[in-house]
Amino acid sequence: METNSFFLQKRLVLLLLFFFPSLVRAEVAKLPLYGKGNYVGFSDLKTILPELSTKLKKYTNVGSISTPQGNIQFRIGSSFYTLDGKIYKIPKAILKKEEEVYLPLDLVEGILLNLIAYDVRYQFKEKELWIQIPKEPAPKRSMAVKAIVIDAGHGGKDPGTSDQSGYFEKEVSLGVARYTYLYLRKYYPEIRVEMVRKDDRFVELEDRSKFANRVLSDTRDVIFISFHCNASLSEKAAGFEVYYLSQSPSTESARETALIENRYIGKHKIPAVTQIQSQMLSSVTQRRSKKLADSVAEQYEKALSPEIPSRGVKKADFSVLRGSLMPAVLVEMGYLTNPEESKKLRDKSFQKKIARSVIKGIHEYASSKD
Repeated sequence: METNSFFLQKRLVLLLLFFFPSLVRAEVAKLPLYGKGNYVGFSDLKTILPELSTKLKKYTNVGSISTPQGNIQFRIGSSFYTLDGKIYKIPKAILKKEEEVYLPLDLVEGILLNLIAYDVRYQFKEKELWIQIPKEPAPKRSMAVKAIVIDAGHGGKDPGTSDQSGYFEKEVSLGVARYTYLYLRKYYPEIRVEMVRKDDRFVELEDRSKFANRVLSDTRDVIFISFHCNASLSEKAAGFEVYYLSQSPSTESARETALIENRYIGKHKIPAVTQIQSQMLSSVTQRRSKKLADSVAEQYEKALSPEIPSRGVKKADFSVLRGSLMPAVLVEMGYLTNPEESKKLRDKSFQKKIARSVIKGIHEYASSKD
């Protein structure tokens, strides 16, 4: 972090904007980012979120940030924090200069998603954090799922990655998506189930989001599941990952995975979808997306590990997730570039196991409290 950046004059600008036609007018705060855009001053954040209470022990430099929703603990100079007893690793360390504590963007996102009960819209710009605070927080809604949109990644002219035999990612994703669709229709007939593609055809990333949002427009409580396979230059890379949307990727490999999956962005942008993708993220939707990712990852690991080990729940800026206005996750089912995992991913029986594990994760998510 550049020393001079800590002495930038702090500013807090409140203005009224209409970001979403369906929302009432809300206050939007623009907070300055410090240290090349990697940090937010805690005093700035507390100005607009006064419900945050904090403690910092003088000699140990151990601090806490809490609300009735939960408690985050951290240590100055450390790149770890705990949320209700669970440890999280973040790319940047928490810093302190004079009397101000500077929070990395990942920790700020953790606060917005886990400690704020109402829906907060937010977006990290190059030099500012924009936060939209509703004047009248919306009441909590049930986690019940009434519709599921299943996205088989890639397709048509976009084959995705492949194994050494030329078996493509688009085939695995479609196979698992079909089994997921069939099982859901059989065991949950009361739930509306839609597939983005049912055959080997190319669908633009923005059109996938548009399809999901059309379902959301006439059915409440929708979730979005996108199936993919991972790839690596090393044949030893192994395991599955479940992603939810974030502007700040968990790791460099998570950022690279998102770049690979985002490479087929359409030549012609659809204005409505482009507008959606430029809007702020919803803290409630992000929180629910993380809950969905945690549930799916837990059931996937129970059913398929150690055959395909868990690489954990991660976050990254996937285009197909950014355009979807509902809880959404992307499942990297395993590495096609790993010969052993490729054999399993090609196997129809194994694809059925993946589908059943994901459905169990959805069931667990739908049954949990918000």
